[in-house]
Amino acid sequence: MKISIITVCKDADKYIDKAIKSVSCQTYKNIEYLIIDGDSQDRTKEIVLQNSDCISKFVSEPDSGIYAAMNKGIKLASGDFIYFLGADDYLIDENVISDVAEAIKNHPHCEFIYGNIQVRTEVNTSIQVHKPPHPEYILEELICGCLPHQASFTKSHLFHQVGLFNESYKSASDYEWFLRLAQQEDIKKVYYDRIIASYYSGGQSSQLEIALQEMFAIQDKAPVYQTEYWLKTRIAKYQNIILNPQGYWGLFRIKEKAKISEHQDNLFPNQLQTALAEIEAMKTSKFWKLRSAWFKVKEILKLK
Repeated sequence: MKISIITVCKDADKYIDKAIKSVSCQTYKNIEYLIIDGDSQDRTKEIVLQNSDCISKFVSEPDSGIYAAMNKGIKLASGDFIYFLGADDYLIDENVISDVAEAIKNHPHCEFIYGNIQVRTEVNTSIQVHKPPHPEYILEELICGCLPHQASFTKSHLFHQVGLFNESYKSASDYEWFLRLAQQEDIKKVYYDRIIASYYSGGQSSQLEIALQEMFAIQDKAPVYQTEYWLKTRIAKYQNIILNPQGYWGLFRIKEKAKISEHQDNLFPNQLQTALAEIEAMKTSKFWKLRSAWFKVKEILKLK
């Protein structure tokens, strides 16, 4: 079984060497490694060429964005399964691909298999592990979250059956693809309880406003989420985040305004600005308007 690993990048000379080395050291040998570069102007091309012995295909040319590059990689890949490794991410150890291949063999009808990721940031030195839910809970997870594509292996034919990434989205096309995948119940999905990669989440906060706006728009177009059950479930989850955010989407509830300046030095940089941007993005959801209208009705009727 051939596994195609695709790294898309642009101006990634600070990180890409570690990503490449994490692939080259794998004990599993039937790996096709493709690097799709958006015509980097730093040392990225030089670093890739220095590691050419472990790279099957290297393309460097201008493109229209990350999802265009990912689609380009899919079309060039020849593996049975396709996996995307970010330029600033890396496989957690040398046995990852071997273990995933074994897990696939143990589930012969598997078409999509996903595991856990280690999450790291430059600001927060603590390491966290994100464990996505089992397949039966994917739709619930996608209401407020996403599956980690840094830990997902997709049988190549699914990119014909489900389709390629929608290049019109700037930040949430992988989310939209997972939602399309989740709606097809006949696709055999498997959760593999193993850390696959270390994922760098730095820089994501500046994109959250765009990502959330796109996510809400995608959900509003998805037929599965328009049923009465899922409409109620979505409202309940959004309400819970508003009332008790606990760091979700970078949001925290500060009970006393006076404490903002007192604790501002302990907040992540730009956290307040990020929180405000995320709240504005949430307001684009029709459920925010519905919730606001309900509270106004309660106030008028003097309901508790």
